Amino acid sequence: MRENSPDPISGVETVLEAIRKHAKGWLAKVILGLIAVTFALFGIDSYMSGDRSGGVVAEVGKVGITREELTREIQAQSDRLRESLGPAFDPSMTETAAFRKQVLDSLIERKALLLEAEKLKFLAPDSYVAAAIGQIPAFQQDGKFSPQRYEAILRQNGRTPASFENELRQAFMLEGVTSPVTLAAFNATTTLEQVARLVAQQREISWVDLPVASVADEVKVTPADVERHYAANKPAFTEPEQIRAEYVVLDAAALVAGISVSEQAVRDYYAANAAQFGQPEQRSASHILIAADKDSDAATRAKAKAKATALMETLRKQPERFGELARSTSQDPGSAEQDGSLGSFGRGMMVKPFEDAVFAMKPKEIRGPVESDFGYHIIRLDSIEPGKAAPLAEVRAAIVDELRKQQAQKTFADLADNFSNLVYENAESLQPAAAAAKLTVQQSGWMNAKAAPPPFDNPALSAALFSPESIKSRQNTEAIEIKPGTLVAARVVEHRAARLRPLSEVSAEIERTMRAEQTAQLLAKKAEATIKSLQDGKESGLDWTAFQVVGRQPGASLDAAGVKAVFRANAEKTPAYTGFARPDGSYRIVRVTRVVEPASLDPMLMESIGSGVMQAQQRADMKALIALVTAGHKVKIQPNAIEGRED
Repeated sequence: MRENSPDPISGVETVLEAIRKHAKGWLAKVILGLIAVTFALFGIDSYMSGDRSGGVVAEVGKVGITREELTREIQAQSDRLRESLGPAFDPSMTETAAFRKQVLDSLIERKALLLEAEKLKFLAPDSYVAAAIGQIPAFQQDGKFSPQRYEAILRQNGRTPASFENELRQAFMLEGVTSPVTLAAFNATTTLEQVARLVAQQREISWVDLPVASVADEVKVTPADVERHYAANKPAFTEPEQIRAEYVVLDAAALVAGISVSEQAVRDYYAANAAQFGQPEQRSASHILIAADKDSDAATRAKAKAKATALMETLRKQPERFGELARSTSQDPGSAEQDGSLGSFGRGMMVKPFEDAVFAMKPKEIRGPVESDFGYHIIRLDSIEPGKAAPLAEVRAAIVDELRKQQAQKTFADLADNFSNLVYENAESLQPAAAAAKLTVQQSGWMNAKAAPPPFDNPALSAALFSPESIKSRQNTEAIEIKPGTLVAARVVEHRAARLRPLSEVSAEIERTMRAEQTAQLLAKKAEATIKSLQDGKESGLDWTAFQVVGRQPGASLDAAGVKAVFRANAEKTPAYTGFARPDGSYRIVRVTRVVEPASLDPMLMESIGSGVMQAQQRADMKALIALVTAGHKVKIQPNAIEGRED
């Protein structure tokens, strides 16, 4: 049973189709209706306006973006880049003004889309948010939603139910605005076939390589050339400022391993939280629903109640007709097909009036009409399955793990204030703070701000440690939270100023670079002349390889650059000639003698291409939509909104 508004929004139906797809009858659709009251549900203003605690750096219509919100998003996107790129991640890329401007632009676009969703009334009802949360496996215990587990997991990740719900609501709203664009995209069969034929096309080629040695005598690099290059490119030969640091990490997660839990503590926790373990009492019920929305007028609800009352009178006399009447009159189609059966459920899974009635009934009792926001119910209690607790032995490991985490969080909280104070009070040394927390003062290697390893890649810690004051004073930074549950304090122990490497140190490197550049230029020029001669019909006695048929997939014969060159060559008239530089410095001239068209198109290839073309079209349409929506709102960016390096 869905919670409807007076003016149902078809867009919301589309947004939440994925949820409804897995729903089974009235129970699944109102599941967690009661759970919703345990969440800190917010109105439109709270999840549109965001955190107002920081200074506003930009405004989109009536909505502000705070510096704190921007900082959080910069950190979030930096973390995603770090995770996706792995060792290739360069922290300096996230410190540039360009990157920060890109993040701010994405926030502006997001706010504009949310305002559009608000205008179109694409709002996610509380029941949908609760149902969506209840279907997330991480929040379930024994296949059912657990409010305690939900709150514990969010707490461990530094989140609150309120913030998590806000994110879900915003996701639903954004989906409501953007899904028509993605759903409207379609592929033209003719276009797909043309693309597929081009992708499947092969070409017959042969080639000849011009080696580096063929132009070696023409390469000239003098000492004067090296000096001029050095003078014109001094920034490239300047080593950035570097430091070595010592640091201390106070990490809640690291405290877990050192915590022991007594058997008595395990038993006490098990006794105090028995409801969390095992299977609580379950009741199986059936119902007949006469629908009447909570916002319906009095006459409509009165009519529905009268119909439900009449049904109840019939069932008092003929209780055996319950299944028959459920099939013919119930307005909950999901359960009507099952003679009104809702299956088994525990407390906290149904809306309150319905639940109160079911858990006050005796088996086989029929009661009604029971009023809820969805209308009037005639309820039959089919059976009761008593609750049963899981044996302590089965849940001991989980209890020990939870108690360790709780103790670690408490220990961390107790240590954190003292740790921060000792770092501040003993500015010349980290040893007192480390000793008090039983931690080790660690040493870093030489590093610079653009390529600092963890934990110094955290923007706040990096800014504090590489500040002129920290470098000059060699005093402790404050204890900085680099992520929830982790504090780091550091101090500079050694410093190297930025240094221009002398010419004597880099001259050999410069000469090698200049020779390689000259060689590549001379080879390309020689290859271009050869290709021009071949195109004019003048065979130069070149030693061509045997013919090969190649496709667009790079391989031993052709790398990615070679594939691009071969398939870009105009082969309307053959032979056609092209060329490309190879990784070893040589230059390959390629002769295309035949185009091999595919005899038939692979269905899997067509499907793959269709998916790629569809995604490209959706991205283009989405970009246009975002630009259109954003242009419809007045955007104001503060002059000091972006802080970062100018590259």
